[in-house]
Amino acid sequence: MAKKVAELSAKAKEVLEVLTASETALTLAELKELVENVNSSHLTALRNRNLVSAEKVEKEVVTVAKRTVNTYSVTKVAE
Repeated sequence: MAKKVAELSAKAKEVLEVLTASETALTLAELKELVENVNSSHLTALRNRNLVSAEKVEKEVVTVAKRTVNTYSVTKVAE
């Protein structure tokens, strides 16, 4: 008896259409620019059904990081 597989969500189907139309492989960040409210679970569902493949690549990305810094202000000097 075969295990029943749930149907893909509408968002996963939309992601599949975008990937099919794309001439190159896309990262999740690139997909987020093209598809609203997409997340990694949509890609995982597609990958688990062998509809897409995933390959680890090294990319240069700009990151924003929080750091502790000093701020300076003038203090009143006692006369």
